[in-house]
Amino acid sequence: MNIAIILDCRQRGFLSQAQMQNDFLRANPVLSGSAELWLLYDADKPDALPQMACDIRHVVWISLPENGLAEPALEALTALFEQRPAELLLCASGEAADELATRLAYRIGGVSGTGVAGIEKSETHWSVVKPAYGSRMQATRMLNGSPLCISVAATGGKPAQTAPVHVQQTDFSPPPASAGWLVDFQQETRPAANGLHNASAVLVIGQGAGSVEQVRRLEAFARQIGAEPGCSRPVAMNAWCDMSRMVGISGVVAAPDVCIVAGASGAAALMAGIDRSEFIVAINTDPHAAIFAQADVGIVDDLDDVLSALAACYSCTSV
Repeated sequence: MNIAIILDCRQRGFLSQAQMQNDFLRANPVLSGSAELWLLYDADKPDALPQMACDIRHVVWISLPENGLAEPALEALTALFEQRPAELLLCASGEAADELATRLAYRIGGVSGTGVAGIEKSETHWSVVKPAYGSRMQATRMLNGSPLCISVAATGGKPAQTAPVHVQQTDFSPPPASAGWLVDFQQETRPAANGLHNASAVLVIGQGAGSVEQVRRLEAFARQIGAEPGCSRPVAMNAWCDMSRMVGISGVVAAPDVCIVAGASGAAALMAGIDRSEFIVAINTDPHAAIFAQADVGIVDDLDDVLSALAACYSCTSV
């Protein structure tokens, strides 16, 4: 199968995006073989490239302006596809990748899928599998047509390892396309992304915290022990915590080595965001809380008492 892996090096976390593409490649043996790597960049090429989970036979560098619009990327990828057609165009994960896969498929006369976890190809159609209902079920769609443009399901995890590139590389600079519909454009600097996607330790704060003041104290405690603070949906909806720190099916999907869940019942939407954790510790006053069924260690107690004791232990070990 002729595959093109599309990666946007302009994004701060592009190595983490590459790792999600690697997870997808490893989970789908039908994609074994070689692929091309199509890399979007602006002023400078990155110093290191991700080590992909398949053989890369060719790297294509696509120079784009720094205006943050999807249109230049779509124009460039459409022009590149005409020169280097592929059966499968594999985008990264997230809203921007979903938009890119959908709009690119339309432009090149293909079909698309977003948040995809698995694919199969028959003589007549593609079978596209994606998580549904908080990752507790899988939905399968049959797509007739080619090429297939997809974005992959979020898997969390650490950034991909980097490695030197010893294959042929090509610079692709399509002629600038003026957007006639664009009258004016202003770009604001986004705040730095939090580290939940790549953290080795995460503290997820649930509604049991009880107040915004308690959430702030728990966030400070998380940083004290070297963990990244996150929160459940009720905490975010109460405006006790920034929405960017919401963990779950509609927030961040994390895969830390250790995940401490404090004061959350363990709703399916939350568990979809942490079930890739290596080790889960749950703290809740309700012995029947659903979180205990999926935790490696469960502690039935007041979260304030437990975390205070944990802080004391951490202070002793760090002396």
